[in-house]
Amino acid sequence: MAVFRYKAFVSYSWSDAKWGKWLHHAIETYRTPNALVGNDGRHGPVPARLHPVFKDREEEAAGASIDNAVEEALANSEFLIVVCSPNSAKSQWVNREIAWFKTHRDPANVFALIVGGEPGATNMPGREDEECFPKALTNLVNADMEVTDEALHAPLAADARDTGDGKRGAKLKIAAALLGVGLDELVRRDDRRRARLRIAATAISVSIAAVMSVLAWSATVARDEALFQRNESQQLTEFMLTDLRGRLDEVGRLDILETVGTRLMTSYDRQNLARLDADALGRRARVQLLLGEIENSRGNLAGALKSYQSAAATTAELLARDPDAPQRMFDHAQSLYWVGYIAWQRGDLDTAKRQFQGYDELADKMVAADSRNFDWQLEKSYAQSNLGTVASDRGALDASRKHFATALAIDRRYYENNRGSADAVIQYGITLSWLARVEGRRFDFARSEALYREGVGLFEKTSGADPKDQSLQLQLALITKQHAMALLDVGQAREADAQADRAIERTKVLSLHDPANVTVSEYLAGAQLVRARSASARGDFSTADRLAQLTLQTLKALGKPGVEQTSTQAEVADSARLVLARSAQIRGKKREAQSLYSAASAAAAKRGLGAAGSLNVTIFATANTALADLTRDRRHWQDVVDAVQRASGEPAARSSSEYGWALINTGQREKGLAVLRRLEAAGYRHPDFIALMERVGDRAR
Repeated sequence: MAVFRYKAFVSYSWSDAKWGKWLHHAIETYRTPNALVGNDGRHGPVPARLHPVFKDREEEAAGASIDNAVEEALANSEFLIVVCSPNSAKSQWVNREIAWFKTHRDPANVFALIVGGEPGATNMPGREDEECFPKALTNLVNADMEVTDEALHAPLAADARDTGDGKRGAKLKIAAALLGVGLDELVRRDDRRRARLRIAATAISVSIAAVMSVLAWSATVARDEALFQRNESQQLTEFMLTDLRGRLDEVGRLDILETVGTRLMTSYDRQNLARLDADALGRRARVQLLLGEIENSRGNLAGALKSYQSAAATTAELLARDPDAPQRMFDHAQSLYWVGYIAWQRGDLDTAKRQFQGYDELADKMVAADSRNFDWQLEKSYAQSNLGTVASDRGALDASRKHFATALAIDRRYYENNRGSADAVIQYGITLSWLARVEGRRFDFARSEALYREGVGLFEKTSGADPKDQSLQLQLALITKQHAMALLDVGQAREADAQADRAIERTKVLSLHDPANVTVSEYLAGAQLVRARSASARGDFSTADRLAQLTLQTLKALGKPGVEQTSTQAEVADSARLVLARSAQIRGKKREAQSLYSAASAAAAKRGLGAAGSLNVTIFATANTALADLTRDRRHWQDVVDAVQRASGEPAARSSSEYGWALINTGQREKGLAVLRRLEAAGYRHPDFIALMERVGDRAR
């Protein structure tokens, strides 16, 4: 059975936007009666819910720029529901969507909802303008998507007009068709459910009637003003923040996404914020987060943080007003995450941890408020992953592993229940890669490589099915680069080269597609560095030099006004300089090598050596062991020993190997050998480590 991203695609004219919104809400919030869930229906097992549903917009609102995204949504929708009115009958956009669906999918999966006009009015002299059925719905569509004059039988339709089924009856007809069950059975069960609700509502109404009568007049006045303010933006905002945002993320264009965000903020700026209700203020905060994400992707961390903090101030106030509302918790959790993310990018792990802990606490409250809402469980996964990242950077590997294991259990359920969803694949794959990183840090190199390999296979399979999804391609490029590093750790240098080359090519394509995206450029530089280090470890210094220089050029291109260098960029740049320094050292250019090693050592020390597992400590240790060889100054060995011993947490494998060698060279031979033997027993086979062990053996002899 085919798996679809959307249960249905709702096609309607922009003039009927209120009906499109009503239908979307009616379907997505409809809950199948428990007695029917899992039964055999006409389309397979009867689901508990009918979501997600994709809403489209008339071409005047959406524009031709998202035409491909709309076609992709049609292709990924099990059913097509057409909102029928004289407006949609005249809409070229609606007719084109019907024609596309009937040509590429099963025409029997097209349903109609009448909201105005008259079916068959085309054949009524003088009333032709009242026709509600688009011609593509009632006529044969040929293989070229052309609507012919050959009429078909009038489609069965739900009629939401008061003279027809009414809204309730129409909703049940559409639900029955989508579920593949009999309408009578659904109506009977819905009647019983409504009767129970009426009894409860009556009891509540009696108790509050007196209060409501007093408040009625003032509420009416306030409502009219609130409706004016809310209706100005809520429909457009929801569409742009959900449906359109998701499609643009897949397309991977910051410029289009920025246009969306700017338009939304312009709409809010025209309104009186003091009169916006909580929902509208929450949406405004989401727009600010969107604009912050765009600035973040461009490297403007200060601008991004300003947007994030502004959103956080709003969401904190809304949460204080309504502390038990899960939606308010969710909105503020997103703000906390993004503020913490900026701190993490800047290497401020203390601030990042505080923000992520706040996020995690809110996620717990969301789950407690509604444990059946799997979206809240996913928030718990995100929060645990964030805390796992900080713990890993601090060297608290057991805590990090626990965080990621908790997240992975949730993400695996999400993936297994939504195998056709790119979001589920991305979430599961990212957590796999983080857990793989922690396993490598714990010196379980074989498991680390196996987890990365699993993640790469997962992303390759999914991205192959949807090669246009830029989000998938970006994550595939990243995990491929990480896998190359893990392959080097287990001694598979040739395969590591191949994976690094794949990562480079994938990020190059992404960079050409969206050159303003700093994250893509960072991934490209990282892939080039891995390939350079692999070549250097195998003695191919010409290739190593070329790729190290390319790494620095890629990072240098990011140095534009308003773009702040992240700690990751600085670490990658210094790592590339270490590759160049090693080549210079091998070629006898001692002065050049010493200068590069000294600069990298000083920069790493300035950024901070507090966490033993950080790349800064690895850079510092690598540079100083090389300087000790170059200068014969034993103080460099002692600097390595002191740095690792003063830092908190467990050092990474590369740092450990340099530390063990430094201990041997400072007279602590047995202690140093114990460090190196632990790596060797764990299966560490990085070419540089193999060469080091040969040196240790030579010294022993």
